[in-house]
Amino acid sequence: MPPRTATKRTPVGTDAGAAPRADFVRPKTAQQAVAEALRRDITTGKLAPGSWIVQETLAEQFGMSRIPVREALKTLEAEEYITYVPHSGYRVAKLGLEDLLEVFRLRDILEEELIRDAMPRLTDEVVDAMRAEMAEMDRAAAVGDLIAVGVANRRFHFLPFEVSRMARTRRLVTQLWNTADAYRPLYAHLMDLEKVNSEHVLFVEAMVARDVEKAVAINHQHRSHAVDHLNEVFAREEAARQS
Repeated sequence: MPPRTATKRTPVGTDAGAAPRADFVRPKTAQQAVAEALRRDITTGKLAPGSWIVQETLAEQFGMSRIPVREALKTLEAEEYITYVPHSGYRVAKLGLEDLLEVFRLRDILEEELIRDAMPRLTDEVVDAMRAEMAEMDRAAAVGDLIAVGVANRRFHFLPFEVSRMARTRRLVTQLWNTADAYRPLYAHLMDLEKVNSEHVLFVEAMVARDVEKAVAINHQHRSHAVDHLNEVFAREEAARQS
């Protein structure tokens, strides 16, 4: 008698050939939820550069054990939002002006490479998404929501990066943005949002025209404003200390 062949059964109420449900959203793990909340606190200035982060306090605030909190902090350390100080704990990354200028200089170099590599693979969908982020920045600016402006601005810049094949370079640029994000609230009030938006328009036009030299130049000019603002903020702080 030939052996019986095992029959794979489809669970009741399912369709073996069905596509994934569009209305299903996988819930965040406790670790992911904590990491997301802390990123938001850092990039909005709620946790300023140099602020200490106490695991026990966070566990109490979020109503969970210290294990997911500890794992979330390790994630943020890898992303360079925070640093670990032996025998003391975690704190939000704190940099001096020279360190920040180095961060922006490295971004200048690496982002140019990403733009050059991404240009041939730029699609209409990417351009449309960039314009959508520009519109989101306008809506956020109209109601004075500088946090939302910053979030949309970051998404705008990373859209062309994402079509680059240079994954390692993209990861480095992401880390550099993470490091500088904690300082954005310090100079957000100095930003000329009208100028920012006009440069975004020019950048998109250069990308559409496949004018890589113009796109690189605009990106460099765009970043130089942030460097100018940082110089101004640190100069004011130094003057205040000396007065």
